[in-house]
Amino acid sequence: MGYTKKGKKGEISISNHRGRIMLRWRYNGERYPLSLPYDYCPENMHHATLKVAEINLDIMKGCFDTSLEKYKPEKPKPAILLPLEEEISPPTVIYLNSLTSKFNDWTKQIRNMNIDLSVDYLGIRKMLERWVNVPLEDVAAKMATEKLGATTYNRRLSFLCSFFSWLLSSGVITINPLLHVSKRRHSKKKKSDRRKPLTEDEIFIFLEAIRKNTFCHKSSPFKHSHYYPFLKFIFHTGVRNAESIGLKVKHIDFTLGQIEISEAFARTPKGTNHAARISKGTKIGNIRYLPLTDDLSTMLLPLVQNREPDSFVFLSPKGMSIDDRMLQKRILKPILIKLSIGNRDLYAGRHSFGTRAVQQGMTITDVAYLMGHSTVETTIRNYVSTAKPAVSLPTINKKSN
Repeated sequence: MGYTKKGKKGEISISNHRGRIMLRWRYNGERYPLSLPYDYCPENMHHATLKVAEINLDIMKGCFDTSLEKYKPEKPKPAILLPLEEEISPPTVIYLNSLTSKFNDWTKQIRNMNIDLSVDYLGIRKMLERWVNVPLEDVAAKMATEKLGATTYNRRLSFLCSFFSWLLSSGVITINPLLHVSKRRHSKKKKSDRRKPLTEDEIFIFLEAIRKNTFCHKSSPFKHSHYYPFLKFIFHTGVRNAESIGLKVKHIDFTLGQIEISEAFARTPKGTNHAARISKGTKIGNIRYLPLTDDLSTMLLPLVQNREPDSFVFLSPKGMSIDDRMLQKRILKPILIKLSIGNRDLYAGRHSFGTRAVQQGMTITDVAYLMGHSTVETTIRNYVSTAKPAVSLPTINKKSN
């Protein structure tokens, strides 16, 4: 290294140890090393010289400190800087639109969701993008101005609150402005007439019109009767539209006489066509088994013979999954109106099933199971009418003597 200063025998030597100054010497037959906190260079040699002189002087006086504590340089004390009041900067304002990219990251990495395939997550991102120059603290007030139903509002409130909690734990924000915001109460609203259940006679007339192509144009390349099995299945089983569309060959067991409802081929914000749909579980994530009646068995058998297990049972004329929105718009609604039944949605088939099941005396628990409801409260709220006056009281047969 170039600066080694080796002392004579019995003297203190100055050497380079890993780039730092090291002193070595013998005293009373013992070897002593002392490392100094200075780089080994000419500019720092005076530190070594002074320390050597100090040790030699103590040896001469007979007060040499064999523990070497006396000769170790004191560690410099950190300087304490007093904060200057004029240096305190005002708090940074965080605007909601600036959190859009972090919301994308949270949705993908924390929630494991594809934001483009979720109505709520995509809706929240669009809200954040619209809220330009809106401070974080005003998010509750902005949400209150959005035209959202109670269910949608509460769901998005919950998602945003979780998102802000994540930002808070990450140190991005200092408060969660939605932590104490209450959910909206569901107001009692009138049931949509478009989902009003059909009577048994109306169902029969409608399905016959589909089967016989009564209202199908003669030059139409695709006959209405092609959709007869699909529509009959919905009216006879009450399954959700996406569950019917996603029904596969492997789900029908002719031996056990049952139909497994465990999947749905659901629409996304991108649309209702085959390419826009995704496979997922049922609405509440359960699996249910429906009895396979003789009528359904006769109808379904030709549709599944010699088909792959993962093939969809019901297909469009072009061999793709059925687009329920276009089916409803082009076939179902026009025919129901021409039959003087009224303007109804395809979902009316499910409501017709639930209402018919209750009217025919099926237990509420059975109806809830068949329809895939998570609780009987949903079944009661939608299909059990309490408007009719009771005609009698329950009796107690045993009487006192």
